[in-house]
Amino acid sequence: MKTTAVIVSRNDNYGGNLIERSTYCLQSSIDTYDEVIYVDWNSPTQSLLWDIQNNIKFKGNLKHIVIPPDAAQHLTNYDPHAQVCCEALGRNIGLRRATGDWIISTNIDIIAPRKQDIENTINSLNENTFYTISRREVELSTIKEFHGGELKYNQYSDLREFLISNSEERHFDETTVKGDDYSIINCCGDYQIAHHNVWNTIRGMEEDLIYSLYTDTNVQKKAVMHGFGLKAIYNPAFFHINHGRGGGGFLDGINRVTNDPRRAILGQKETRNPDTWGFSDIDIEFETL
Repeated sequence: MKTTAVIVSRNDNYGGNLIERSTYCLQSSIDTYDEVIYVDWNSPTQSLLWDIQNNIKFKGNLKHIVIPPDAAQHLTNYDPHAQVCCEALGRNIGLRRATGDWIISTNIDIIAPRKQDIENTINSLNENTFYTISRREVELSTIKEFHGGELKYNQYSDLREFLISNSEERHFDETTVKGDDYSIINCCGDYQIAHHNVWNTIRGMEEDLIYSLYTDTNVQKKAVMHGFGLKAIYNPAFFHINHGRGGGGFLDGINRVTNDPRRAILGQKETRNPDTWGFSDIDIEFETL
């Protein structure tokens, strides 16, 4: 069994302390998953990875894909309101190129679960069900306190053991609009996991949803529309490093337009994506670290 995690971000310090959060995320992900695909979308300068590379011990399982601003504009049809870090398209680029049996779509703010824990969980999952795992919260100040007032990225494993021992399952049910039976939990997109056959059948995220909000719920409804099960689970423990308001940048005014929930949720049937979802007809370069 091979696992792949797909992570998308942008070098804009979204939420503050992005350097710290992304370092914990990518280092723990490299150690947990067999393959990590990091897609850097529309960074105004260099890829975020180059700002944190000296903090990370690479193992040869990280694929680094860069979509620079000119390519990002082209792929979003030069829409001025497209999400500056377009999650639907960025994730699809990674999902389409993932080689794992089980694929995890997750975020840059996450301390990944223990490798043995996620593998044990996967062994109990149904290959015909789409899963979302509820996150647990941690403040960056708590992390610094554990490390004695500073950040020690090479000791993230000890930090994770401490957090697991001092946390509880987070049961936070949520719906976004009337008629939404698909979100299931708050922030359902922080950790979505399914067999690669599920992702390939639903063709990833809907590629016309290039604005902020509702994409995570949308992909869960798509799974149901294609005949798969949908379930929330609460273990293994993984931790979201809090960065204030979320909302895909909408609440902070970074993105001014949101996807229409009537289209994204209520009106979603089977996927509208073509066979070339994830821009599979375009040769996208990557490097392995």
